[in-house]
Amino acid sequence: MKSFLNLLFCCLPLLLGAQNNITGTWKGIITQDEGGYRTNYDMELVLKQEGDKITGRSTVRVDDIFAVMDLEGEMVSGGYFRFQEKAIVDFKKVEGLEWCIKRGQLLLKFEKDEIKLEGFWQGTTSFSTCIPGKIFVKKMSPRA
Repeated sequence: MKSFLNLLFCCLPLLLGAQNNITGTWKGIITQDEGGYRTNYDMELVLKQEGDKITGRSTVRVDDIFAVMDLEGEMVSGGYFRFQEKAIVDFKKVEGLEWCIKRGQLLLKFEKDEIKLEGFWQGTTSFSTCIPGKIFVKKMSPRA
């Protein structure tokens, strides 16, 4: 019995940490407050977590335009994912539009059979501050 308890206490942090690993593909929407190009855009995050450090890519699309950006981030206490986009690696845009380089704070949520990241983002372009908004994405099940 004592060895079972030792094993349980030894492995419990590993099991809990695995539950909070956000590696994978996340899909949903990113919103922009009034005054932005659109109020809702499709968003996809592809993330890889190693310890508390996270790397990946974000893709934002609306109509026929899109931007793909490299990002870095970290998991912080309380189940928060804090990220910063680093560079635009591919894009298509309309005249007069410049994509926002975003940073955000997202809360990891477990609801029914879904795992979600939800929270706020802020950003900048080369010439101004972006109108901020919110992010709502769900973790996609890996395909076999």
